[in-house]
Amino acid sequence: MKNVIYQYWQGNLKSGVASSVKHMKRYTKRIGAELVFDHNRIVAGEQCSCKIYYEPGNPLLLEEFDDYDHVALVDIDVFPVDGLEENLFEEVKGKHLGICTEPQQPRFREIFNVAGITNQNDMRWCQILKDKWDIDYSYDSKGRPKVFNTGVTVFSKEGLAKAKSEWPSFEEYIQTMRNARLPVFYTYFQDYVSAMMHYKDYEFTEMHNGWNSYMHKLGSSPNATVNDTRTEETKFVHIMFRTADDWPEDALLRIANKPQEEWNLPVPEGWPN
Repeated sequence: MKNVIYQYWQGNLKSGVASSVKHMKRYTKRIGAELVFDHNRIVAGEQCSCKIYYEPGNPLLLEEFDDYDHVALVDIDVFPVDGLEENLFEEVKGKHLGICTEPQQPRFREIFNVAGITNQNDMRWCQILKDKWDIDYSYDSKGRPKVFNTGVTVFSKEGLAKAKSEWPSFEEYIQTMRNARLPVFYTYFQDYVSAMMHYKDYEFTEMHNGWNSYMHKLGSSPNATVNDTRTEETKFVHIMFRTADDWPEDALLRIANKPQEEWNLPVPEGWPN
């Protein structure tokens, strides 16, 4: 099998970015895969108006990835846990695509409004998908639209080919959401993939959430906390803190592998929380 992880970054090469690439490359060597890191290469930005937010999806536009058995899109703030040897690419299980949910997000979107990302707008978005492309979206047990995170997304060879040939273009999707006057978040690549993997005759699987154990700030200062979804089965850690790209490698590795009380984050003294 010929498998590849694709990572992308635009801008100055920060310490956190270099660290993610370094450790993801070590991981691919352990499982017999490849890693491709594109730095400041513009592909999607030449074809759509949302620019930087679609560059991590460049393999959906580039022929050079067509010969791989699997292509994984992995965000630049994702780290494998120490010594990981389990093979990400086995998670697709014969489907076109594998992806993880953010199981707590539907509830958060009911009680928080962050830049218009709400359950109400999620429901509007799902109706637009149905009206425009006859897409039947996925809902959780409480009838809320599921939230998928493209920080770790695996395409099979057939799945990548079908996405390229059958999914609406990036720009068609972007303009549809702009015309609907949804918040800008709903025009981004994550919601594009989340929508189009529900396209007719496209088969996806929900991967074990340990492949995308995310963490982010929850709430606002001075009462913010860390929402840390790691478990004993965590494999990839998605460090979604806004300033983490600038942190040194040792701090990021502590976040990925240690309990919170051992993080000792390099943030300025006096910052709330």
